[in-house]
Amino acid sequence: MTTRQFRLVHAGASHGRLRRRPTYTWAGSLPGLGAVELVCPAEEHIERESLVAWVSGPVVPPMSFTGIAFRGLPRMAGMQLTADGWTARLRRRHLAVTERGRALRIELSGRSYRYRVLGGKLRHELRREGAVVTTTRSEWRFPQTISGVSEGDADALDVGLVILMEGVYTRNLSFGGAVYSWPGRFLSRVDDLDFGV
Repeated sequence: MTTRQFRLVHAGASHGRLRRRPTYTWAGSLPGLGAVELVCPAEEHIERESLVAWVSGPVVPPMSFTGIAFRGLPRMAGMQLTADGWTARLRRRHLAVTERGRALRIELSGRSYRYRVLGGKLRHELRREGAVVTTTRSEWRFPQTISGVSEGDADALDVGLVILMEGVYTRNLSFGGAVYSWPGRFLSRVDDLDFGV
């Protein structure tokens, strides 16, 4: 079993300007895979309802996650994940109570993944048969560092995917996080309703 450690450091943020959101970048090097960069949100125009996070690197396949904007990040609503020309099939159980039950299920490139929270909001795990990649953030929102450990047969697709998910609002993958974020998610939907007034 192969174990590799990696670390991404907050490389800076572009300042939001008129009609523009700030964008945040994390960069690092993956042992045996080279440099990698996470940018979130990748598209900064403030009038867009959805946001995009993306990962790139010389060996890591280009990946993007698109979701409805929430607190400056794409969230897991209206979501689409693409990697190296593949579009993922994404599923999750909204009413599940356990962290395992609330995990995001990802089917991509003939692989089945499960992405979940590990005991709190700072640690996450991406698991498929034969590989596990775990990440830890230094802080919840816009962390200074994102560190990770890959075990087993984890390759560039696995590691790139778990890094990409660090640029997504995943608080509602835990039941407590879902309860905490529910009022904000509900109120963001009220803005879209037309009451015929």
